[in-house]
Amino acid sequence: MRYEAIPQHIPEFPRVGERAIKTAFDLLGYCRRVSKKKGFSDNPEVKEERVAFAEEGLTWTRERIENQIFSDEVWAMGGPFTTSYVTVKKDGSDCYLPENLQHKYSKRPAWMFHGFIFKGRKGIGIFWEKEWGNINSASYNTYVLLKVQAFMNENPGLIFMQDIAPSHQSEITKRNLRKRGITYIKWPRYSPDLNLIEHVWAWMKQYIQEHYWEARYDPSRIPLDRLREIIWEAWLAVPDTFIQKLVDSWWDRCRAVIDAKGGPTKY
Repeated sequence: MRYEAIPQHIPEFPRVGERAIKTAFDLLGYCRRVSKKKGFSDNPEVKEERVAFAEEGLTWTRERIENQIFSDEVWAMGGPFTTSYVTVKKDGSDCYLPENLQHKYSKRPAWMFHGFIFKGRKGIGIFWEKEWGNINSASYNTYVLLKVQAFMNENPGLIFMQDIAPSHQSEITKRNLRKRGITYIKWPRYSPDLNLIEHVWAWMKQYIQEHYWEARYDPSRIPLDRLREIIWEAWLAVPDTFIQKLVDSWWDRCRAVIDAKGGPTKY
């Protein structure tokens, strides 16, 4: 938990401040550690690609950004989501003791969930059914692009995006996009900070953790059909105001990528 949250769990010290806690930890030779961010590349070509895209993104009008579909898939499952802190010795000698490691649930139930946002609100959400098998170019076209095509026909003027997953970037998928008349944009590699829907997934995971304690502490015991209901409830609960704030952040995100010379950003 965060430093400031510690007094809430220690009734004997209800008025201890964050600074006092940090000082005490430091005097005892302890500190807090969190895992590093993932999903970025040090490849100079990738960084140049990100900067070039961000420079273009800075010129987008409000109408242009609202017509941009931000899409992604996520493995939706139970388990802790918010940042887990561990108290360890500064010399790192106890980092890997069992009590300082986060338990991983290897067999917890999960659903692959595909969704997208546009015009400051949610679009369609799709559960990848178990009988559909693995995601490849053919199944992606049959079960996802078909629905995307129907949605875009009902909402003309939208522009589709997808990340660099193999099933998205294959020549077969590119041909299927053209056949279906889906207008799409080339997305820069390793750019989760520019895909606004990444924060929607974070919002949903936070919602599930706060509202369903069984999903956090014993996810392996949640039946798949129950987990599906919980995930869909979280998707429906995402407020439009939250998505609209993500849209408002677009230009700041682009500037951050440029300032970082294509490296990782706070987003």
